[in-house]
Parts: sequence; structure tokens; C-alpha cells
Amino acid sequence: MDLSPSYMPHSSENSEMQLRDNPNSQSPITRLHRLHSLPCRSTLSRCRRQASSQLARTHASGQCGPAPQRARSTSPSPRHVRAPGLHLAACMAASTCNGLHRSNFICGTARLELSRIERTHSRTHTTPQMGTMKAKIAARSAPALVLLLCLCLSPALASYAERDVEAVGKGRSGSGSGSGGPYHFGEERFRHWTRTRQGRFRVLERFTDELLEDAVGSYRVAVLEAAPRAFLQPSHYDADEVMYVREGEGVVSLLLRGRRESFCVREGDVLVIPAGAVVYSANTHDSDWFRVVMLLSPVSTPGRFEEFFPAGGERPESFFSVFSDDVLQAAFNTRREEWEQVFERQRKGEITSASEEQIRELSRSCSRGGGGRGGGGSGSSEWEIKPSSLTGKRPRHSNNHGRHFEITGEECPHLRMLDMEVGLANITRGSMMAPSYSTRATKIAVVVEGSGYFEMACPHLASSGSSQRRQRQREHGGRRREEWGREGESEEEEEQGGQKSRGYQQVRSRIREGSVIVIPAGHPTALVAGEDENLAVLCFGVHAGFDEKVFLAGRNGELRQMDAPAKALAFGAAAREVDRVLDAQPEAVFLRGPHGRGAASA
Repeated sequence: MDLSPSYMPHSSENSEMQLRDNPNSQSPITRLHRLHSLPCRSTLSRCRRQASSQLARTHASGQCGPAPQRARSTSPSPRHVRAPGLHLAACMAASTCNGLHRSNFICGTARLELSRIERTHSRTHTTPQMGTMKAKIAARSAPALVLLLCLCLSPALASYAERDVEAVGKGRSGSGSGSGGPYHFGEERFRHWTRTRQGRFRVLERFTDELLEDAVGSYRVAVLEAAPRAFLQPSHYDADEVMYVREGEGVVSLLLRGRRESFCVREGDVLVIPAGAVVYSANTHDSDWFRVVMLLSPVSTPGRFEEFFPAGGERPESFFSVFSDDVLQAAFNTRREEWEQVFERQRKGEITSASEEQIRELSRSCSRGGGGRGGGGSGSSEWEIKPSSLTGKRPRHSNNHGRHFEITGEECPHLRMLDMEVGLANITRGSMMAPSYSTRATKIAVVVEGSGYFEMACPHLASSGSSQRRQRQREHGGRRREEWGREGESEEEEEQGGQKSRGYQQVRSRIREGSVIVIPAGHPTALVAGEDENLAVLCFGVHAGFDEKVFLAGRNGELRQMDAPAKALAFGAAAREVDRVLDAQPEAVFLRGPHGRGAASA
């Protein structure tokens, strides 16, 4: 290591001002530490191993500290003397830079920095003896230099790696198109809670992205699939549940307020199950599967819910098994041995198979609403829990290109209490749903049939994308930030000449059966069905109180209501030309798709 004054910090006030005001006078460690974060933790480990190996070879070959006599007889000219410490630092930094594929500017700067150090070091040698003495000092300082570089780079590497892992986990696309950014979730994002030959229960990962967490972070999407004549063990959730029967038929029994309510449900039904209600169900069909899509709103911990089984063995375990013998004997007025013969005897799992006779008995007591047994007050009929047929009611919008069904809080008091609504859009193959947005509700959409794609305009990804593009341009241009602390500024409040950016990013992704899309309030979105099959999308609207659906194109397009002067001022064209464009689409809500098909009946 060169010990010349230009590389050693001084305690005098003038030297401190010089270091602060002149970056070239700062130590190489300080300058390297101020470089932008370097990406890969594994690259750092590889460099450490290479540096250690190089240091061992250097000591073994005697290059660290030859005797003065040998130096006088064999030493090269001073300009060729190279301190091992600088050699190791160069090896380590160059290896690190070679392993980085994202930051060419950082790599080039580091290489130039080390080259300048070595050139300056070579110029400071005046005699072979002085060069040999400095080589000895540098050899002794080499491990310290390598250690300091590792300490400086480790936090940056760790921070960058964590950010990369977080970005991958969130599924955010840098371009904002193609993958659906943080708004699209494929089937692979579900996790199995239960999987047996008789059925499975899957839960979608939490909505943890910063663009989604505030609006829908406390909700969870789940899918239940039960084989013919399958029985689901009694349990309760610490969450309110809105279930939609996507396929098949079955019986759902609720134990609540001292009553038993058994409902016969079939495809297209919506049922609200309050948190804490004990529920058991069965697929009553001999050959068809029973499939249910549900949205859960946890009441204990936002975004997290659990299932509690009163009866079971190992899988599931009965929650009674953790209570003491004294408590159980007092609670049930029976001995522990007798209690175990009832509550811990079941060993077949959470989803089991029932006989035809058992299924008949379960179906015999079910109804389409009301008729509960077991005592207790009947309560108000308005608040009576019962299934509502979503597809059995009159469509809110319908034409040859699609149909739209909806149940709101006005029709279902339990949905109103949860501030939710449920809708189903069935889009004919080759057709599309016109660009539209919800004024208040955020939609959690689940594709229940078919395939296609969606497009959405997002201002949040646009501002972050512009910020990233500007950063890359600055790096390639060789500019350095004057204030490194400005990296933490809000991406959304990007300034361009004192004004906020008004750009939008296209969010686009292919969707198919099992895909989940989150559509925030106010974000214009279009759904397009594939050419070969219809596209059916189930939408759970959350925060849906006083929500309105605004369509932007078609016969009911909102922009058509503008008066003539406003059209001329807003579009910069004559009102007649604006009307010619806005009035050209004769259909409403469901339109012919981009590829010209969609004439088949819905």
C-alpha cells in the first residue's frame, strides 16, 4: 500500500477540506465504498477465495519480502515494482466487476480507480531499495486491504441481493408488460394446504407488493376441489368467507348461533359464511367434481387466516388435543380415554370418501335457504344466510359478445356488511370487454374458464420505469450523482421540470383458467377472450360501497357525454371529428375483439 501523503488522511483542517472537496484526493477505499451497490453475494465469496489463494502463492514464491541483497541483484527497474497488496486488490475488484452483468459503469470506474492507484504507486518509487521496502510494507498490508474491501462491499452486495430477491418474489416486471407486473398471479403462485386422492385445498400467496398491500393485502384467494362423494371435515376459519361454486353440486352445512343450516348449492351459487361458523360439506354427485373459488377476509391477523378442526387425529389434528386432561374432563364431563375414542379416532385426512347412503342422508336435510334445525331464534329473514344464484339472475349487460352478472350489497346484506360485491363476466370467444374502470372498488378477478389476455394502464409502474431509464442513461453517460442520498426519493413523485410525470405503463399478460388479476380502482382495463374458447372471469369487488362502473368506449362510453366545446378543447379537434370516433362503436360493454371474430352466440 502506498504511504504517500496523497493517500493518507491527515488530521489538519486543510487536509480534511481537501478530501471533502476533491474526490481525487480521497483514499481508494473511501472512493470504492462510495460506488453504487454491487449485485452478487456469491461473486464476493469467489473473490475472497481468489484473493486468499493469490496471497498464499505470493508468500510461497518469496515475492512478499525478498532480502535486500537479492533485491539489489535481481530487482527490476522501479517502474515495474508492483505491490502485492495492490495486485490482490486489483484481482479482487476486477473479478468482482467481471461477474457483474448489470453495472458496466461501476465496473469501469473501479478498474480505472485501481489503475490510477498502481500508476501513482509506480511513480513514487525512486530507488530499488525504496521500492523493495515499500513492497515489504505493502505485502504486510495486503490482508488488511483485502479485508477492508470485503467489509466495504459486503453490505452493498447483501442489500442489492435482497432487493433482487424481493423483486423476483413480487413478480414485478421491469418493463411492466408481458408478465402483468405485480397485478397478475399464475396458478404456480398457489400453495397446497391439503392434497389427497379425494381432493385438494389451495391458497394463493399474500398480496404483499407495495402497490397492492393497502387495498387488498388483508384478503386471500383459495380454491377447493372435491372428488365425487367426497366429505370435508368440520372446521372453522378465523375469516369471513365468500364462496362461489364454479362447478358441480354439493351440500354445505353451517353450525352457528345454536342452529344447523344445510344448503344445497350448485354451479353459479354465491354463499357468505361468517367467521367462526363451523362448516362441513360434501360433493353429492356420483361422477362430477365439486369446485369452489373463495375469497377470505381474515378477522384476526390481516392477510393471514387459519383453519381449526375440532375432530381429527394426526392430519388434521384436533385443536382439543392441546388442552389438559383436567380441562377436557371437566368440559365434557367424561374421562380422557372416552374423549379420545371420539375426538382423535379419525385418521383418513381432511377430505375423505363417503358412502352413497351417507351422501343421501346429508342431502336429505339440505335446502336452498332457511329451514334450519337445532333450536334458537329464527332471526330476521333479511339476514338469513342462504345461497344466491349469480348466473340464475338476469344479466346486467348482455349481447352476442358476452354477458355480465352481478350481486351487490343491496341484494345481499352479508356482502354489504363485508363491503363487497361479486360479478361474473362471460366473454364470447374472439370478443372483448370494453376498457373500463371501477370508481371505488378494487377487483380481485379469478379466471374460472377459458383463456385470453388483459391490458391495463398503470401510472405507478410508468413513474418507476422512467426513473430506472433515467438512471441507466446517467450511468452509461458517465455521470455521477452529486447527492447519493437522493436514491431514496419517492418514485411516484418523479419531477420533470417541476411537474409530476403523467405517463402510463401498459400492464399486459396472458391469462388462463386459474389465473388471478388485481385491478385497482380507477385503472382502465380491457379483457380479451381467446379465439378458440369463451373467457369467464369471476370478480370479487372489495371496498365496493357506492362503487360505479365507468366504460370508456362503446355506446355507453362516458366520454360521449361531453358537450361540444369541451370536446374541441380537450381533444384539439373539431367536435364533429371527435363524435365520429366516439360514436363509431354501436355495441356496449362487450365488443367485437381485436381479431374480428366474436359473432357467435354467448
